Amino acid sequence: MKQTTRNTKTALLALLLAASAMTSVMTACGSADTGTTPTTDAPEVQNTETTAAPDTEAVIDWKAAGIEAVDYGGEELHFIVQNINADTYAWFMMDPEEANGEVLNDAIFNRNAKIEELFNITITGEYNDSPHTLINKAVSAGDAAYDATLCYNNNLSTLGRDGKLFNWYDLPNINLDAEWWDQTVIEQLTLMDQLYVCSGDISPAMNIRCFAMLFNKDMCKELGIEMPYQYVLDGTWTLDRFKGYVTDINSDVNGDGVMDFEDRWGYFSEDGNSYMYYCSNGGSVVTVDGDTAYLSFNTPRNLELATEAIALTINPDTTLRANKLVDSSTLGWTAASNWFAEGNALIRSTSLEPIPRDFRSLDVNFGIVPYPKLDESQEDYHAMADNISARMVGVPVTSDPEFVSTILEVLAAESVSTVSVAFYDRCLDGKIMRDEESAAMLDIIFENKVFDLGLIFNIGTFKDKIIALEKKGSTDVASLFASIEKTAQKNLEKLLEDYAERAQN
Repeated sequence: MKQTTRNTKTALLALLLAASAMTSVMTACGSADTGTTPTTDAPEVQNTETTAAPDTEAVIDWKAAGIEAVDYGGEELHFIVQNINADTYAWFMMDPEEANGEVLNDAIFNRNAKIEELFNITITGEYNDSPHTLINKAVSAGDAAYDATLCYNNNLSTLGRDGKLFNWYDLPNINLDAEWWDQTVIEQLTLMDQLYVCSGDISPAMNIRCFAMLFNKDMCKELGIEMPYQYVLDGTWTLDRFKGYVTDINSDVNGDGVMDFEDRWGYFSEDGNSYMYYCSNGGSVVTVDGDTAYLSFNTPRNLELATEAIALTINPDTTLRANKLVDSSTLGWTAASNWFAEGNALIRSTSLEPIPRDFRSLDVNFGIVPYPKLDESQEDYHAMADNISARMVGVPVTSDPEFVSTILEVLAAESVSTVSVAFYDRCLDGKIMRDEESAAMLDIIFENKVFDLGLIFNIGTFKDKIIALEKKGSTDVASLFASIEKTAQKNLEKLLEDYAERAQN
């Protein structure tokens, strides 16, 4: 999203939420902030209220897809889905087993039930740690075991590159111009008229893996610091402004002369924060230009951006990284949420996933803002989407494209007034974040998502090398970029060759 323009559909959903006064307490669940294997040890919160259904008369439903209901005679649509390790992680589900009173779970369940009845089909799901491996084996054997998948972006993109998935532009009943398909995904991940992964209202699994910053509202009040919402809206939420927030916050609370997890910090982050900040300010590895792509990391601005990002990440006067705490706890990344909720840091960088997973059970008053701009000359805010482990939808080439594309299209259209509304309720509603400012921040984050084929396909091992540099405590980005450029160019040339080969088939 451009910083001064609210997305029409998103704004409508927010208005529906406010009008219907959705209130519910969710089960805490989800996968780790960095896309690692989910923990099942997250604390649970029991539902204490039922949620009234919103008035969705003015919002789109499946009929808007322009597809007539077809009797498919009981045919099965079988999803293979990235494992979630807990049946309460509703934002990663495609087929909840039953309605259980949890708003997002029930929205997905009821959506599926409606489409199943209208089209006389059955929607089933299978969960696996490596769905891409199963798809690869099945397609190689000519086995139509799987009709569709919700799978990690990088693995799914590789399947498409290898010819194992349908190009979304070739699926007969998919309208990629429709609002229920994410236009950012389509625009940024199309190369040579090929798109092998897609997302949109059909599942919130990708949006929940966007990166942003959380800030402790109560700490702002205690410290006499203005909440940063207005700076974001004014376009003045910059790196310098952010540094002003987190500088001079550190305090040796226990007086032992060592700054660690027993003390108070300005900025609570994690390994990899440097590339998250880099991408959240328009820094790129590869830029797509029509039917080709080129390396774009080794430019003066990107050198400055990466240098500033690493300097921020390794600054001992402001920044504490969560990894040591997470690695030592059986709770995994939920331990980081617990620590932040206890008032130990002013600002935390994270994916959005801890909000529905952790914070419903924690007593913390927080807000959301996008990553700050490098400076005011930067036109827009950006939000790095998880290019690696955000879950996307793909269609194996052994499936029936007419049948699968029809059902995916109507599921996506129906989700605008059901699943997406429930997702916003889960992120925004409740005692923690009942404010319009947070809705505006999520608009900015979701409409300014950043994808990069260079990260998805690990061009030049860019991400790994940036993280290695920050772990060394070095900001010598110029040497790093120079050292990986030749390899990155070879990686990119091979990627372009593979896409060109796919285009000829």
